This record gives sequence, C-alpha cells and structure tokens, in this order.
Amino acid sequence: MHSLGELNSVTRSGDQTAIGKFWGAAPIWIVWNQIADQAALGFGNTLDQSARLFALLDTSLADGAIALYDAKYAFHRWRPIIAITAPDQGNPNTTADPNWVPLANTANDPSYPGAHATFSVAAATVLEDFFGTDVFSFSLTNPSVGLIRTFTSFSTASDEASASRIFAGQHFRYDEEAGQTLGSQVADFVVDHALLHTDNQRR
Repeated sequence: MHSLGELNSVTRSGDQTAIGKFWGAAPIWIVWNQIADQAALGFGNTLDQSARLFALLDTSLADGAIALYDAKYAFHRWRPIIAITAPDQGNPNTTADPNWVPLANTANDPSYPGAHATFSVAAATVLEDFFGTDVFSFSLTNPSVGLIRTFTSFSTASDEASASRIFAGQHFRYDEEAGQTLGSQVADFVVDHALLHTDNQRR
C-alpha cells in the first residue's frame, strides 16, 4: 500500500495509475447509472423495464450508502495517509513516513469499508440479476481525466472500481474486500424484497 498508492509510485503500472485516476473523477453512483443506461439501451428495455431497473439500482445504492456510513463510523478505521504519515501510534512495528502523499486526495471519512467497492458491487449485482452475467460489453469515458475504459462485464467494471481506490492511495485492501461483501449483501436483499414481480417482466 505504501508504494502502490503513492503519488509518484515506481511500483504502480501506468494502467493502474489510469485506473486510480479514472474512477475517482466522478461520483461513483453516477457512473453506475450511466452503465445501467447503456445496458438498458443495448438490451432494448421497455419503459416499464427501465423504470424497474433504475428503481432497483438506486434503491441498492441508497441502502448501500446507509449501511456503508453506519459501518464507517462504527469501526472508525484510519485512512492510509494517517496510517503511513502519523507517528507509530504505539505500534513498534511501524515507521512513519511524513512525506508520503497519495495519488488522489483523501476523503474526510473513515476508511472501512470502502465506498467504491460497496457501491460498485451493489450496482453490478443488480445489473447481473436483471440482465445476466457476462452478457454485456461497454466503454466509459471520463473527459475530466481524458481516459476511456472498456469492460467485458458488469463484474469486471466493479472489480476495477474497487481496486482503483487502492491504486489511488485511498484504501487498504481489506477496506475494499469488506465493501464488496457489504455491497453484495445489500443488493441481494433489495432484489429479493423490493419491487417483487407480479407478472412475467424480465428480471
């Protein structure tokens, strides 16, 4: 984490740097709504199908935010920038590096669990439930950083979004793993309990 997430890292690849910048340049929930919009158009959704899709997606994102911030302030774990630059905090196995700077600016909330991971897995879970797995390829453009990313499935985009916060120096891997688990659980609950079918609409 110390080297991989550093601003001028020599261990992070060029593609990893691009990933770190790309996913941090726009609110993550907006990006996933853009992905859902592409999928709805690509699969030829009816208006009713699209309404149900976006209701499930954004309910999962909203519930994910509630669960995420409840957990963040319950566990209240430090961000990498504090863990790396602060004094040893009583742990003799750590050495502070006060000059360390992450690739991206650090958010002002606790680190655990990771927001990008929670939101992305929640969104991908809804989209896979609705359309199926490994059935849709798409590209995303982020003009603010001049990058285009291409994906072969919803899950590959979700995995990349989660990893991006490690490359950007924002999170530890366990933050992202916890966020992925949380996002999956929230979305599964929403899909199983909200907007239940009364006819043969496509899921």
